Amino acid sequence: MNSLKKNKKLFLVSILVLVGLYTYSYVFQETETTEEIEVVFTGSSENLISKINEGTTYTSKAVVINGNISTINDEGIVIDERVFCQFTNPNTIQKLKKNQSVKVKGIIIGYDDLLNELKLNQCIIKN
Repeated sequence: MNSLKKNKKLFLVSILVLVGLYTYSYVFQETETTEEIEVVFTGSSENLISKINEGTTYTSKAVVINGNISTINDEGIVIDERVFCQFTNPNTIQKLKKNQSVKVKGIIIGYDDLLNELKLNQCIIKN
């Protein structure tokens, strides 16, 4: 009987350790970078806005858009006056110029009705 209690305790401790290891590995897993995430749309900023207006949802999805830089500020750039891009590396902005043609990969975080802009974050410049 004493050996049966000991085996039960050992079994329960083993299960708790396994659950703890699984939980730890799940919580602290590496996240994908923008380069690694699969792209669901590639095209112009105007085509992307049109698809979103038709009801296609790309929230939290990676897209590649091309267009001309209409505004540059400390936080990011605006492409074709409709898409705001916030970069993972703030030094990227310093290399860009207004009216420059760019191809950007980023993750859609939503649409700003007040500014009438699509918002992308974790953006990188694609060549």
